[in-house]
Amino acid sequence: MTAARTATAPPPAPVPAVAPFARAEALDAALGDPWQPDNPYGFAAGAARDAAETYPAAAEARLRAEGFHLCHLPESLGGTLRSFEDTHVLVRVCARRDVNVMPATMFSISAVMTVLAAGTAEQHRRVAGWLRDGRTVAFGLSEEQAGSDVLANSCRLDEDGGLTGVKWLVGRGASADAAVVVARTAQRGPAAFTALLLGPEELADDRVRRLPARRTTGMRGIDFADLEFDGLAVPPGAVVGETGSGLAGALRAQQIVRLMSTAGCLATADTALRTALRFTREHRTGGERVADTPYGSRELALAAAELIATDVTVLAAARLVHVAPESFGLCSSVVKHVATRLTAACATRSRALTGARGVLREGPGAVLDKAVRDNAMVAVIDTSVLGNLRAIAMHLPAYSAVCGGEPGGAAQEDGAAAADRECRLTTVFAFGDADALPGVEPAALDLGVRPKDDILLGFAGHADAIAAELGHRGEARAAALVREVHRTLGGAVREAASAQRDRARSLKASPELLDLADRACLLYAAATAALTWWFHRDGAGLYGDRAPGGAGWLTAVLGLLTTLVDGREPRSAGPDVVPAGRLITELDAAHRLFTALPVRLSDGTAHRAGPDDVEDDKR
Repeated sequence: MTAARTATAPPPAPVPAVAPFARAEALDAALGDPWQPDNPYGFAAGAARDAAETYPAAAEARLRAEGFHLCHLPESLGGTLRSFEDTHVLVRVCARRDVNVMPATMFSISAVMTVLAAGTAEQHRRVAGWLRDGRTVAFGLSEEQAGSDVLANSCRLDEDGGLTGVKWLVGRGASADAAVVVARTAQRGPAAFTALLLGPEELADDRVRRLPARRTTGMRGIDFADLEFDGLAVPPGAVVGETGSGLAGALRAQQIVRLMSTAGCLATADTALRTALRFTREHRTGGERVADTPYGSRELALAAAELIATDVTVLAAARLVHVAPESFGLCSSVVKHVATRLTAACATRSRALTGARGVLREGPGAVLDKAVRDNAMVAVIDTSVLGNLRAIAMHLPAYSAVCGGEPGGAAQEDGAAAADRECRLTTVFAFGDADALPGVEPAALDLGVRPKDDILLGFAGHADAIAAELGHRGEARAAALVREVHRTLGGAVREAASAQRDRARSLKASPELLDLADRACLLYAAATAALTWWFHRDGAGLYGDRAPGGAGWLTAVLGLLTTLVDGREPRSAGPDVVPAGRLITELDAAHRLFTALPVRLSDGTAHRAGPDDVEDDKR
């Protein structure tokens, strides 16, 4: 058995030359302890701005001075992007204080990635120059009457070069200096749209009207405004890529945007859970700390498992986009759905733990209320839940042969292809090592649905070995869960293929494929977690686990996800999630970000128990 493990083991992950996430640690230290009530970059300040619906001007200025607004721009264009994993963690340490710093400094990402995915070298340099100058580039795709059906959009570029129509809820629409707008240039079909790069001169034209910003439930103080065009003369050089390629370019770019938006999901969940942890440790009910009660400890463990499951899925995705951009389409949709679903549950569960104080517009209630509302905003800000599930459903049937265990499925791939995948997976799961990653190539992003996702195919090839190794190490429960994930994933993709062939079960006739897509997302996250453990099994424990290759966090994640896949109440995950609660509590006590590798935070001892934090809620 030992010889077999040695033969199939990948080479050890390289040791990073630079401490991972050093930039994130330095920036968090510069912003100071967020628990200090007088810190302008702290939780109290963010809650106060939320109540007043004011823009985070001081935070924006400070972050721009630190170069934060360039963290998603490649170094070749004057930015500071080393890897999207590094940038993701950097954004999280800022956005956990107030998620509004993301739209304040990063809402150009949709426009910029569209240009990088489809534009000319000159257009690349142009938008990069705007970003370096501190300008904001808005992105106009959605229209109110069309909703998530972008093919129904009516904003058009006429043959005479005039742009007419309205783009809806454009982030920073009222204040942006430039914009990328996707307009109709033909009658029907995906090739009926063209992306246009409008500079400051065009947006200053009298034929562009910026409508008043819409008031939103989350991200209050950020201007989401409609842009109305009335025959704006668009210069010929404004076309991004080829005429008719605008929608394809925008959808490729959205793969990166969806990935980066999950930083907001994790940031709000981190803040919510961290607030709940402090509250439940300091607050007593019936003489016992809430955190030590059976109910409190279980809910904290569930919230912790929800956050860890999201984090591990996102970290792998943030590296996969570098390693295999041509196969990132499925992963980007999955990671967005997983992050929005699980972090919403985490934030809501955390708020419930504060009891009556959760409804007060001061103290922990204010912080938690803002986190929950902001989290809900992130869920829909770059895609609709329905549209995203539809995209995932279209991918699944293609995996029925390899992942579904159909006869001859495994034989479709030769040894060289499997070896190449193993090399890619080794790089994907070398968390924290930015030097191992190739540069990002937005133009290489693909919209195809061929069965090529490394996570799904890699898990199909490794599942038996992972389960065997866990069993060998005495982790019987984790081994059983890995086998369950493998079996259930195969059934889900086979069922998706069957449903797609049946008109009565198709997307137009039934929600069954959407339900299968939802389950597949959870199983994808479980597969990612299992592969993460496999590639770190002989290294330092993740999530603060002191045991090398510790599997407690893995058991918690798989226990939660398989419970959700089965449609059962999350609380029935029971003992499986207990290790997650312990690990997250220890990470918080050590002032670490809730992520796989250690990231030091500036959280100090500002938050102390007060006289009101004891003996309450006895009713």
